[in-house]
Amino acid sequence: MKKEHILERGLGLSSIIAISMGAMIGSGIFILPGIAMAEAGPAVILAFIIAGLLVFPAAISIAELGTAMPEAGGDYVFIERGLGPGAGTIAGLGTWLMLMFKGALALVGGMFYLTAIMTLPSVEAVALVIGTILIAVNIIGVKQTGGLQIVMVVVMVIILALFVSFSMIQVESSHYMPFFEGGVSGLIGATVMVLISYGGVTKVAAVAEEIDNPGRNLPLGLLLSLIITTILYGLIVYVLVGLVDGETLAGSNIPMVDAVEPFFGQIGIVLIVVAAMLALISTANAGILTASRYPFALSRDKLIPQFFARVSKKLHTPVTAILITGGAMLLIIVALPVEEIAKTAGAFQIVVYILVNVALIAFRVQNPKWYNPEFKSPAYPWIQIFGIVSGVVVLSQMDTLPLIGGIGILILGYAWYYFYGRKRVKREGIIGKAIVEKIESEARDRPYRIIVPIANPGTQRKMLRIAAASASAYKNSEIFAINVIVLPDQTALAQAVEFEKERIERHENLLEEAERAAKDMDVDIRTQVFIGRSVNDVVLKLINKELADEVILGWKGKRKKRKFMLGSIIDPIVKHAPCKVTLVKQQEEKIGDVVALVGTGPHSVAAVKRAFNIVSNINGSSLTLLNLQKKTDDLSDDELKEKGEMLIQQTIIKAGIESKDYEKKVILTDDLEKDLVAAATQFNTTCIGATRSTRLESALFGSFPEIIAEKVSGTVLIVRGEERTFYSIWHIFKRLFNR
Repeated sequence: MKKEHILERGLGLSSIIAISMGAMIGSGIFILPGIAMAEAGPAVILAFIIAGLLVFPAAISIAELGTAMPEAGGDYVFIERGLGPGAGTIAGLGTWLMLMFKGALALVGGMFYLTAIMTLPSVEAVALVIGTILIAVNIIGVKQTGGLQIVMVVVMVIILALFVSFSMIQVESSHYMPFFEGGVSGLIGATVMVLISYGGVTKVAAVAEEIDNPGRNLPLGLLLSLIITTILYGLIVYVLVGLVDGETLAGSNIPMVDAVEPFFGQIGIVLIVVAAMLALISTANAGILTASRYPFALSRDKLIPQFFARVSKKLHTPVTAILITGGAMLLIIVALPVEEIAKTAGAFQIVVYILVNVALIAFRVQNPKWYNPEFKSPAYPWIQIFGIVSGVVVLSQMDTLPLIGGIGILILGYAWYYFYGRKRVKREGIIGKAIVEKIESEARDRPYRIIVPIANPGTQRKMLRIAAASASAYKNSEIFAINVIVLPDQTALAQAVEFEKERIERHENLLEEAERAAKDMDVDIRTQVFIGRSVNDVVLKLINKELADEVILGWKGKRKKRKFMLGSIIDPIVKHAPCKVTLVKQQEEKIGDVVALVGTGPHSVAAVKRAFNIVSNINGSSLTLLNLQKKTDDLSDDELKEKGEMLIQQTIIKAGIESKDYEKKVILTDDLEKDLVAAATQFNTTCIGATRSTRLESALFGSFPEIIAEKVSGTVLIVRGEERTFYSIWHIFKRLFNR
């Protein structure tokens, strides 16, 4: 059998501190002080300290969540597990993009410092060379990356500490007056600007799966790196303000060089350039290391293509994710205005901080059995509430352009999830799951209501039999059989009552027969004739009015080739109905032998449940659970059969089936479609789950259900479980409050 490749745990406490500090000490201290000085004046010192305090709640939350879920992907994983795959996709893709921009900015910024001691042929060219080297180092392995990071950070911190120590006695007290030169608004603006300097503190959680002893090293490394960096930032900015006059500092792109040149000459400049190069390169290195883990985690969760999750068998690193991340960073250097876009990404970073704090509160409130962090946040939930409120305040004070950019990232992330991820992932965050479970538990005392549109006397009994089998699973249930008379727009609906009496009577007779059939089956039924413009409009409105749990539709079993795939009536209902949907293609009156096709699709469990309910309520029927496994060189026939039997057993457990009155069958095949149709044809009735449940036009049902429905000679039921969308959750709310 294939073995899953596991990321190597090679990062110790020193590596954690180095990666975290390396991701923080970069543009924040070597580029931003001058720009922030123009906003706040000498109070820029306080702005750096306040920014560190604002990041503290997110760091504490990340430390707890990381010890409970030490997985590659960091804050993406925590948000996805807590708030759902939609929020997780937004956080993962947005943070990935943000880190690439920040890394590119660090490389370009470092080259500006290099020009202080040498002439460069091209700033971008040198940045590309260094970026390529960092990509290679990250591919080699995390131990080598952590070791490089330690060396760079230690040398950088030593140089900066020496700078602070020797410069402290040179500061001019007059430079600090008036301290609040920019007022409160200037202080807030500068704080917002420098907040991005601390972005690296939470990003180390992206490599949590590679941390040795994460219960100790992750929280300790995060908090130590944040404390050390905040103190270092405060001291360095204090010295900068005291050494350089306000006007010079406010207009400088290389403020550290301006600070050392008058006092330490060329030696001081060289040492500061070395520190700046190490700081900015370590920021870019940490950016590649952590950013590459986001697509790896997203891919592993099926929210982006699977090739991102490939791990090198030899190096144990996600080579594909690193190459694409690093390549994109190099492209940004030569093609985009990095500085402006990096500022815009700061707004999104604050959104991630807020979501992380919300996610921790969600986990604490719901307290799932598996949630057992080795480190727990002190002063919960007040620290998290402070983080959420302060984040909202900071966002409200941001300039329009960065705010629009952050919102743009949100929209981009959600669009990707809606069109790509939603059809592939059926997980729920613990908040969404808790809400749905709570509402559904409160609504259990209302009848389980099934709507059955009936138009054909020859098929209505079987439709009702299937509805009755579904209703039997609930103690309190009701079938609502309806018939729709369709009139053209030119005819007033009121006219139909007067001039279509004969037609209405025929339809009422059809429903009376349905009532008699339901009585024979001992099920509760209501019937009603409706007059409207279209069948699908009537059915959809009725589903929402009656708060229906399920709709069962008859289908001719032929797909359309043009505008509608399943039919002009069925398509809109299947696409928009928030409840369960079953399509029934009837070929035989007898239910007989039933086969449920078991697969990995999101509605396979629903199909097995439906098949079991039918067999349990119809005498003379039998049930077979069938799985097909495609032959492969990687697995032997015995291993494939074992895999299929395991999948069937897992589906039985998920479906809650306790009876043993069924057969299990696994077929090995070289041609899935051909053998699937051949196997299903041997049974009277086939139940299969819809393979996807997103937009109908793009492929609501996968190829297997379509082929079976068209080619199998017996009766076919295509089952789609209830959709977990906002619309369906709102539908559940309505069921609760209108019961």
